[in-house]
Amino acid sequence: MKVKISLGSNFNQTENIFKAQDHLTMLFPDISFSQPIWTCPIGVKSDKYLNCIGEFHYDLSKEKLIATLKNIERLMGDNHSKDKTNKVIIDIDLNTYGKEQLKPIIWLNKKYHI
Repeated sequence: MKVKISLGSNFNQTENIFKAQDHLTMLFPDISFSQPIWTCPIGVKSDKYLNCIGEFHYDLSKEKLIATLKNIERLMGDNHSKDKTNKVIIDIDLNTYGKEQLKPIIWLNKKYHI
């Protein structure tokens, strides 16, 4: 089944996006990534974000995949306990799972591009 994920970081952005891509490539060898895009923060005060999309094939459950993505976030030190700085080391969301649309990728809207 084809899946689409989105990655975002607003802290050491380039380093953290590439590190997440490395983790994902080890787990999903057929993954391909879009070019990273710089965007304005949406709904929070923070530094700019670097985002990209990944696509690959996956045959296990949606829940297992989400758990795997969240584990990568934890390994990289992001526990989503937003503090006053709104620092996001890495955020990895599952956007589509086969034909199921789970979460829209808001930052794809060009009004958020830098």
